[in-house]
Amino acid sequence: MDFTIQLTNQNEIQDAEISTLLNEVYVEGGYCTAEEAKTVFAPKAVKQRGQLLTAREPSSQQLVGMIIVVPHDSPSSKMAKEGECEMHLLGVANAYRGKQLGKQLVQTSIEFAKAQGHNKMILWTQAPMKTAQALYEKAGFAYQSNFEKNGRTFLLYEKALS
Repeated sequence: MDFTIQLTNQNEIQDAEISTLLNEVYVEGGYCTAEEAKTVFAPKAVKQRGQLLTAREPSSQQLVGMIIVVPHDSPSSKMAKEGECEMHLLGVANAYRGKQLGKQLVQTSIEFAKAQGHNKMILWTQAPMKTAQALYEKAGFAYQSNFEKNGRTFLLYEKALS
């Protein structure tokens, strides 16, 4: 299936679209509570993290996926150093899973990060997210370590971009 994946200006995406997608992926998926989502996935904060890449279904233009490339100097960056970036909030709507959209979003984010001059991309994912971990590893990310935050175990991954 073909998707339209593009760099999206903050004004080109509705807050409700972001909330709907991230709640479906993370809250309904059991990866965070609805209360946590109010803060972590607040659309204004999500839009300000970094460069938002969105995927839309071509005929309906419905938002069906997203990913954010976060530069090291963003207030949302947690681990990236100068010349590095982070990947945040990969999300694919349930109805579009298994159609290679996650793979396309990850690859697009890598290409975008390289074009922006970043030499490394860092990401972390929750331990139960086995499908995401397999996707990251297939894209060339290498597992680095685990860390604990808010009672959850996260796995840290890195990929050299040069």
